[in-house]
Amino acid sequence: MSTSKIINLWKQKAEIDYFPLFISLWLSLNAWMKYDLDMTNDRCMLNSIKDNNNLLSNKFTELMLASDADGNRFRGNFGELHRALENARIAYDKYDEWRNDIISFTSCPITWNGKLSKLESVEKTKHQKGKIMIDDRFWVDNDTKRLFAAYMEIVYQIRCLLFHGKLAPTPDHERVIKQLYLTLSMIMERV
Repeated sequence: MSTSKIINLWKQKAEIDYFPLFISLWLSLNAWMKYDLDMTNDRCMLNSIKDNNNLLSNKFTELMLASDADGNRFRGNFGELHRALENARIAYDKYDEWRNDIISFTSCPITWNGKLSKLESVEKTKHQKGKIMIDDRFWVDNDTKRLFAAYMEIVYQIRCLLFHGKLAPTPDHERVIKQLYLTLSMIMERV
């Protein structure tokens, strides 16, 4: 075996695989929801944490509004998640009405009424009022409850695609998984 091949094999071993990390983190989140909410249905648990104040939504708001290093890192990862989603162009899979829509912060089922909900946007333009600047290229609605609901729905939709074998381990998808892992791990730090 050539030296360059050996070097590349060791380099590959040194790279972080975010897929199993995200799966383990989701399992931790799922266990917390089951324990904290005393529910067993994933959709019901997700709706409950999206609709009510809780440890996760409070931490999300704290990080989103913080002006310290953690807040800057969280918003930076959040902005990278936005760009990764836009690049990956991952389509909703489960519902025919959404089949042509791409999972993103501009096309997200924020509220869920037991059936399909309409897809909404939490993205704002630079000149709109009521926004949080994530970075120079991405502004979002300053309603952190609505923003948290959109974020958690995206986490759940990507989780479903991954767990059901419909998300290939491509570089674009890995960037999405990496940013989901990095943001969710910061939110779950105190769980």
